[in-house]
Amino acid sequence: METLFFWIAWGIISVWALRTFYFSFSKEKLERLRKTSVGLTASVLVLTLLPWLPPFLGGANAVSLALGGNTLAILLFVLLIISLIFFFQKEYLFLKIAAVLTVLATLALFALMVIIRPGTFTLSLYDIASIVAVLILLTLNVAVFLLWQQMQLLKKDEVVPDMRKKINAGIISAVILILGAYLIVSGGSDTNITSVDYTDEQGVVVDPGVVCFGENKFSFKLDTPYAILSDDEISMALTTDSRFVTVSANGESIEEKLAEFGMRFTKEGDIYMYEMPADGNANTEDEKTFGLSREKGRFLVSVFYTTGNEEQAKQILSTVLDSLQEGVCINE
Repeated sequence: METLFFWIAWGIISVWALRTFYFSFSKEKLERLRKTSVGLTASVLVLTLLPWLPPFLGGANAVSLALGGNTLAILLFVLLIISLIFFFQKEYLFLKIAAVLTVLATLALFALMVIIRPGTFTLSLYDIASIVAVLILLTLNVAVFLLWQQMQLLKKDEVVPDMRKKINAGIISAVILILGAYLIVSGGSDTNITSVDYTDEQGVVVDPGVVCFGENKFSFKLDTPYAILSDDEISMALTTDSRFVTVSANGESIEEKLAEFGMRFTKEGDIYMYEMPADGNANTEDEKTFGLSREKGRFLVSVFYTTGNEEQAKQILSTVLDSLQEGVCINE
């Protein structure tokens, strides 16, 4: 449904933009597109100051990635800054260069996102800035294509930059390129994110990622930091995101276990939902504990949560079940 809504909205915006800007030339449209490009490019640069990675991956923003020597992040900044400078000019030569650099910046950003956030992940408000930057750059690409088309419609009024402007633009671009090259050389050109140490004071590993347990290396993935409470050959218990998670490979079915403890349950698809017995202290609704369990082969995965946290618990359960494997660690 979200995908359908996106393409419907994108189609309406595209039709409006083409109808408004594409078919005829006017200096007013050209100027509006140029100013729009300035604003959108500046917006992306502002978003680079906000976190692009969640706290459990270091909470880095694009600026810190670039200063740390990430090649793609540096390339993104170089392309965006030079294109922003050129968008402030009114000469067609500079505007066309800015348009080309914008497209290249979009490709660099996509490559950067694939590397720093591979696979599927849960998006939060904390690290949404990078996704917003992608959407803005896609919109900017539409704007620069329309800007290019406007410049192609009427070349006779084209303002040709004099030699002094060309030299100044070349010097500014060269300085930015040299600075970017220096950051790559001094910070290292590795495009991967440096791993973060998430060991607490007691030495409990809380690093998100692959969780392996047992002699046969049963494994699954987590998108949030975790702390292992127990681990043996057939089961594991851990806490993650204030939720208690158990994974068992003993082959006992969930209905057998629930019947053993006399617990009532309901089912939502393949997920068993039930309320945990009160321990004598949980007297209010907010203090009640609930459980979600689902089987996958001979595995039984359960997530326990308090009132109001059902959606987060379902997300954790889905993440564990989707990535659960037997016989080898996922990252080996």
